[in-house]
Amino acid sequence: MPALTFPYKRLGGHYAPVIPVVLFSRTMSVQTEAYVDSGAFCSIFRMELLEALGLREQEGKKQTFKVGDGGLLKAYVFHIPVQIGTIKFRARVAFSDELQIGFNLLGRQTIFNQFEEVAFNERAGKVFFR
Repeated sequence: MPALTFPYKRLGGHYAPVIPVVLFSRTMSVQTEAYVDSGAFCSIFRMELLEALGLREQEGKKQTFKVGDGGLLKAYVFHIPVQIGTIKFRARVAFSDELQIGFNLLGRQTIFNQFEEVAFNERAGKVFFR
């Protein structure tokens, strides 16, 4: 499997590990970006992406997640194909209209285990998937 390297992107006043991601349904795909978050268990994307994929909430599993500040976030969980760089695989992805941070989150579950290593180089401003 090839190593993938992504430069950090400017997010507000800082640079952050935000990478391009493609989400797939049976008939559609959507290219978006997500913040690579080693502290997040599950990947959570904005609800409008679910709609853009032609999927409906009721097709997913309704679940409540506890977020970093202790609050609760309602989401709908799907197992869909995801592509990072040239690597495509199925992953557990949640969609929520309560995601108020302004960007999608790429969490560890079913994403990080597709790779031997996910590493952040803050000095160089890059994130690596090997």
